[in-house]
Amino acid sequence: MTRTLAAGALLLLVACSAIQAIAPRERWNRKWGPMVPHATFPGDCELCHIPERWDVIKEGFTFDHEAETGTPLVGAHVFAACIRCHNDRGPVAAYIERGCGGCHGDPHRGSLGLECESCHNLDSWEAVGMVADHSRTRFPLFGTHAITACESCHERASVGEFRGVPTQCALCHQDEAAAASPNHIANGWVVNCHQCHTPLSWDAPLFQHEQFPLAGGHAGLQCGQCHPSELFANTPNDCYSCHSVDYLTAADHVALGYSTDCSTCHPITVWADAN
Repeated sequence: MTRTLAAGALLLLVACSAIQAIAPRERWNRKWGPMVPHATFPGDCELCHIPERWDVIKEGFTFDHEAETGTPLVGAHVFAACIRCHNDRGPVAAYIERGCGGCHGDPHRGSLGLECESCHNLDSWEAVGMVADHSRTRFPLFGTHAITACESCHERASVGEFRGVPTQCALCHQDEAAAASPNHIANGWVVNCHQCHTPLSWDAPLFQHEQFPLAGGHAGLQCGQCHPSELFANTPNDCYSCHSVDYLTAADHVALGYSTDCSTCHPITVWADAN
């Protein structure tokens, strides 16, 4: 009798192992917990699954979620895996009653309120309408700021902390100022960035050369051609200071004692032309 029972137990163990090898049982998913509970499903597995693979739904399988459950799947929810909602967290109705927060943990920690729809929609979790909403703050978004990721200015945006961010250009663009050419730091250009730059592009300066209007041959020159040291304070604006070499190498200028006020003979369009 003992040998018979032992042999039967061994045979049962072998049979179970063989069955598991063919159709392994459902396993715990680290991300979502146990797989979709099947307690209330029909016993005919082939209604949904192929015989060879438990984790593969048969081709052509359809499930009308609204007709069967009374809840339509809209937007991105159409493509969500069943176990995102149907897992071990309890009856789906219990956390659907809590709205978006029932399924989606609030990374903002309640600082932005409980109405997720004010920023998100059912098609994408990405926030929408933020540019318009930002106009109600101290820093409306336009130019390149309108397409900049929130985290670029709000380092803790992912946890819902948006307050306390400075609105002064210089406090956000310190790296650009430090690497800029001409040398912004040496020239003391550390504030009032808007005097030269616009929100449309950091590389599009609007500096007004009012103390020495750039016209004629001076237009289009690189800054370094007149300011080789990249220091701009106390730069002389008389012609001879920049054109002394032209004066000294020109025929008869020194011998005949021509005035060093170049403008008495030369226009600002082309140096070779003389009045």
